[in-house]
Amino acid sequence: MNQGTVRILRILAIVAIALNIAILATQIKLGDFAGGTELTKAKSFANFLVGDLQELAGTLGVAEKANVKQAMAKLHYDVYLADNQTELAGIIQNNASVTRDLIFSEYARLNAEKVLAVLNSAQEVQYADSQAVLTVEPLPAGGYAVSPANNLRETTVNALKQIENLLSRDSLRKFFQPFRLLSTFKVLIENGGAQLVPQNPEQDTIKYLEGEIENLRREYAKVNKIAGFAEISGPGVVISVYDLVFSVSGGDLRRIVGELFSAGADAIAINGQRLAVNSYIVDAEEGITVDGIVLRNNPVIIQAIGDPTTLVAGVDLLFSVSFKGMLSFDIETRESLVLPAKALQ
Repeated sequence: MNQGTVRILRILAIVAIALNIAILATQIKLGDFAGGTELTKAKSFANFLVGDLQELAGTLGVAEKANVKQAMAKLHYDVYLADNQTELAGIIQNNASVTRDLIFSEYARLNAEKVLAVLNSAQEVQYADSQAVLTVEPLPAGGYAVSPANNLRETTVNALKQIENLLSRDSLRKFFQPFRLLSTFKVLIENGGAQLVPQNPEQDTIKYLEGEIENLRREYAKVNKIAGFAEISGPGVVISVYDLVFSVSGGDLRRIVGELFSAGADAIAINGQRLAVNSYIVDAEEGITVDGIVLRNNPVIIQAIGDPTTLVAGVDLLFSVSFKGMLSFDIETRESLVLPAKALQ
């Protein structure tokens, strides 16, 4: 077994078992097996699977296809934005398998082009005086079969059987059934040439539009979370900021918020008040105001969702340099924080 076959077999095996593991993701506390938060460990595993799908696409020569690149980028982004293990399990169980099938489909499309090249070079096709529709499907041992093959010469039929596909490798033939479904197509022989026959164009269009609508719904939900207009949860930090020599000002809070976002915070709330894309923090006569609401708590409590280690490092640096001797703070890491959506005013 050559190295290429071993690599593809490993990738497909991992992707196949991923569906079963994903179902267990909401039941098993991954944090019990190693350090770090449960969600962080689950995301690490998910990214491992995404990386294997990327390798599969590269090995099959479809990684640069526009729709494959888009699907892989979306899968990475979905994993990054997942708020909990249940959502992450759904992404791996559904989105990852869809991406895998897309990779197989694109690979099948490349093979279909090879089939058309063989047919279009055959004299019996070039000189055909009648129209015919052929069904082409992969063979369990590799290559392609055509039916009905009455008008094709034996040399053409044999040439089709020699086209390599995923099933040409002994170790990968257990994937025959899903690959067969994605690799069966029809060819129209007409006017001395062979071309693919679109299959159910209306149904394909409806399926595409339904998929796009679902994508828009998901993107809308993600944008809402990032913009501050939807509840979001995840690991993060809670920072208590105290007066020391000077009182906490709006400018101080803006610097802290800016540092947290620079350190990768996904969402921030001040005294329980969620910041959004249109939020503002200013000093007023009555005190610091956030989006027009006066902060009356002392200390000021800032919650931030993101990687706790990175957020702590950013805040420590800010207080040890810029705010040294001026303000004091306490910081706690949390495995799970829930920040509400910004209240509409």
